Order: sequence, then C-alpha cells, then structure tokens
Amino acid sequence: MITTCAPRWPRPFPLSLRAEKPSKGGHDMIVIVQQYNAHKYSNLLDEMFRLRARIFHDRLRWDVQVRDGRERDKYDDEAPVYIIYTDDYAREVKGSLRLLPTTGPTLLADVFADTLPDAVHLSAPTIWECTRFCLSDQILERGRQQVLLASATLLEALRDLAKSASIDSIIANFDGRALRLIQSLGCEVEILGSTSKYGRPIYLGIYRMSEPIARSVREKLRNARSEVARREEIAA
Repeated sequence: MITTCAPRWPRPFPLSLRAEKPSKGGHDMIVIVQQYNAHKYSNLLDEMFRLRARIFHDRLRWDVQVRDGRERDKYDDEAPVYIIYTDDYAREVKGSLRLLPTTGPTLLADVFADTLPDAVHLSAPTIWECTRFCLSDQILERGRQQVLLASATLLEALRDLAKSASIDSIIANFDGRALRLIQSLGCEVEILGSTSKYGRPIYLGIYRMSEPIARSVREKLRNARSEVARREEIAA
C-alpha cells in the first residue's frame, strides 16, 4: 500500500500534462505507476528497468545490480511511485523517476547519509525522495533541447503530482551535472549537504514546491517545445 499522502489515479495523468510532439503531430504522455495499477503497466515498467540498466550501469558506470538486462534495487520493493514519460501507446520509455516517502526506507538514509547534516531532519509525510531520474538514450543523443524538453516534462509532472498529494518538498542526491540541469530548468534547489567520497561531489538538495517555481518550469517547458518544433521545421 502507498501511504495515504499519495492519491490513487485510475488512469494516466490528464491532458494538461501531455507533452507536445511536434514532429508527428501526436502526443506523448505521463503515466503514474503505483502498486495498485502496476499490473496494467507491466511492459512499461519492464522497459523502464531496462532503460535504468543502460543508463546507470552501462553509460554512467554506477555500481548497481543488473539482472537479465534490468536494473532494480531493494527500494523498488517498497511500493514506490514511478513517473514515466512515454508515448501515446505506453510502449516506449523516454524518461522516468522514482518517488518514495521519507517516512520509510530511502537511499538518503541508507546510502547517502553522509550528505545529511546532523541538525537536519528530513523524515515527514510531506517530504518525498526522488531517485533514478533518467532519460532514454535517444533523448540524450538528440542534444540539449531534447534533454531540456524531456526533463521539464518530468519535473512538471512531479510538481503536479506533489500538489495533488500534498507533498511540500522533494529531496534528492545528485552530482554537479544534474544540479546544473535542474537549475537551468528554473528550479530553485537548496543544497543541504555534500560528500566527495565517491570521487566527485554528490549533493543533497531539497526542492520545495511553490507556484513561482512551477511557473518557471512551465515557461522553460514551453520554450523547449517551441525550440524543438522550430529545429524540426528547419530540418524538414
């Protein structure tokens, strides 16, 4: 069971979260997958775990466990909420992320605790952890504008989910490259701590849900859509 602060949606997110796909005139969509509806999206979840293996294990060389071409860890057994950016037919995973309430097991508490200052308390029903944020190989290979478009689409969906679920803040651990990407999308991230024991700085940040930040992300998303459409028209 998902904790009570996470609502249950009977279908993919509404039209307001659908991402324009100018090149073909269709739409991509955001799908929220939870324990109660995971059976409906088993193929999509399988593609997500395969994508995670390609990105985190093969591309980024993280020390993660891969079995049968899929990357999973023990937190995938904790009834997380997945936000998946996919096509109209829910077949292709363009990007995804995982959410867990900080009232239960988290990567921060178990793995990245050294990024958490002693005086900071981050366990509350209104604070959730975001992990395993990734974009597909195809998105990454298409350049910065496609990366910005896909990232902004996922962040807008995250913000709308948080608003519906009464989530006040999202915490995450990330490296400098991810921090620059998040900041370029207009997100104001407060850095709470960091560690260098992994060979490069890993930060702990908190992203507080607010309307000004939501407006900034929506503006970045509109700009990214317009730029992608413009470039595809030129290429055509």
